[in-house]
Amino acid sequence: DDNNNNNYYTNQYHNQITLLYIWRIIYAIGLAILIYVLVSRIRHLNESEVWTQDRLRRDEEELERQQQRQQKQGGRLEEGDGDAAGFVPPSIVPQDVKVKEENKRQQLQHEQQQQSESQLLFKYYGIRLFGTSITWLLWDIAFYGNKLFQSTFLLALTGENATLTQISGASAINAFVALLGYYAAALIVDKPTIGRLRLQQTGFVITGTLFLICGFLSEHLSSTTLVIIYLGSSFFGQCGPNCTTFLIPAEVFPTEMRTVCHGISASAGKLGALIASILFTFAKTDNALFLISGSTSFAAAIFTFLTIPDLTTLDLYEIDKQWRMILNGSEYEYDGAAVDPRHLSYLERRKKR
Repeated sequence: DDNNNNNYYTNQYHNQITLLYIWRIIYAIGLAILIYVLVSRIRHLNESEVWTQDRLRRDEEELERQQQRQQKQGGRLEEGDGDAAGFVPPSIVPQDVKVKEENKRQQLQHEQQQQSESQLLFKYYGIRLFGTSITWLLWDIAFYGNKLFQSTFLLALTGENATLTQISGASAINAFVALLGYYAAALIVDKPTIGRLRLQQTGFVITGTLFLICGFLSEHLSSTTLVIIYLGSSFFGQCGPNCTTFLIPAEVFPTEMRTVCHGISASAGKLGALIASILFTFAKTDNALFLISGSTSFAAAIFTFLTIPDLTTLDLYEIDKQWRMILNGSEYEYDGAAVDPRHLSYLERRKKR
């Protein structure tokens, strides 16, 4: 029995107990980084100026509304006598009843306001919300499909006879190349000549093309060539959609509604990851994995073109100005940069006509 156990945990390639410790170390390093980021966020990172000013404006508007309500209540108290006007003096009504009624009225007003804002959001920014959600979903099908089934992808590229050391080496190189892509994206994403939209579109098209090459030509290319193509897909995936799919939803919506819209888009992305974990399980061949990833990348490129605007050079204050005028019912009076065709998506430009 002892010999069988030793044979189970140890073979000619690796020791499973050692691998278990390696995984624990990796998770510990990841946890340490997360703790460092959380502490740094709390101690050093300030809220953006756009968010801060928008919050100040909302606080001022709420204070104005409270003052107007108080003035109206004061005016009612001064109108004639209580019996003649059908008004019961406040002193007669128990204090707890007045507080409950006021809280209920404010809660109802708040719910109506939220419902109205949600309707206006979908009316004026629904195309963008659909775009940021569907592109994130499609990208996560390709991205998480690759990550969850990376060993299958690498085996398909390196061959069935590859050792664990060879596969681990290929995986490490792939992670390093992806990291280079992420830094490359950080360097160029703010450049007006490139910007978020162009970076996302180009990333989708290039990664989709490379995945399809691996899918259709895997039988005709050497393992080295396939690995290089796969590494290229990792680079342009990071220097493109894996950066922009979470960056764009943080900029194309009004500050007041940005968190909600980003959350909806992110949840769509996680749904894509779930779809990938199920869909890739039913892929009958290794080539099918590449073809699925390539197809979803091209579909995401099309949706990016149709639904997402380029706001790289737009002052985000303009979106908040437009949103304020929409809430005030004077949206057609806004004629700022936020409605300039350069800062609208293809479908938004068609809708505006």
